[in-house]
Amino acid sequence: MAYEHLHAGRYPAGFRQFEWRWHPDILANQPIKYPREPAKPATWRGESLIDKSIVVQMEQGFGDIFMYARFLPFLKVMGAKKVVVMTVPANIPLLGQMECIDQLTNLTEEGPGHECDYWIGSMSLPYYIDCSPKYAKSLFPITKDKVVGSEGYFDAAPSCIERKIGVNWSASKGSLRWIKSVSVEEMTELVGDDAYSLNPEQDGNFRPLPNDGWKQDWSITAKHMKAMKGVVTVDTGTAHLAGALGVKCVVLLPQESFICWRWKNARWYDSVITLRQDEYHKVKDLIRRM
Repeated sequence: MAYEHLHAGRYPAGFRQFEWRWHPDILANQPIKYPREPAKPATWRGESLIDKSIVVQMEQGFGDIFMYARFLPFLKVMGAKKVVVMTVPANIPLLGQMECIDQLTNLTEEGPGHECDYWIGSMSLPYYIDCSPKYAKSLFPITKDKVVGSEGYFDAAPSCIERKIGVNWSASKGSLRWIKSVSVEEMTELVGDDAYSLNPEQDGNFRPLPNDGWKQDWSITAKHMKAMKGVVTVDTGTAHLAGALGVKCVVLLPQESFICWRWKNARWYDSVITLRQDEYHKVKDLIRRM
């Protein structure tokens, strides 16, 4: 039901229903386990955070983490004295640039996350924004016309690579990987081979990026992206990082029935253009304009 609402652009209803992901059967499949203590930290339900601390568990895939990071400042607006963010090491340098975050950790069984007053999953933030007082809600619009942070909310100093296009033809591992991905041959036909590979598994026909740790650290990937003319990618974390950086990006969508709700209605990223399968022929002209 949540996805039905989200696909239709009914965001308040969709995010409200999306809270069902905390059902025990679904929670058991979360990639990052969070062993909850019986009383503390308590699950945050939207109450005032004045003089309180809260830990945010960044959820699910890298794309989800980048997409929902835009909502983290909301917790400071609600008065949080301390915001702790729990995520995997590859994200810590990138998220560390956000001034609303006081501490980052990858510890799940001990450490600063367990010392907070409240706990929340990052993908619950849009729901509690919709439930918040008007002064807070007005700062974080989530509508078809405007989504907060759509103009970009991450930044990076450009690396010294040549100014070329970056490409990724392979979606992240999961049940929809082969549906969302395109072949390296098709990507080569669309963009040519004078481009950088942003695929962490292989370079295919494209130029490799410097072996500087970018495959283990998204902040380094961000520096390379900022140096590029633009990015052409399938629906994966690469697309969300480019959009969060405000880097020009073309996303090649899968067949209609498998298009993610994120790309169907609102412009979650101003710098991203999405193409249906019958529009792939537009890629060459979009690259020329980049």
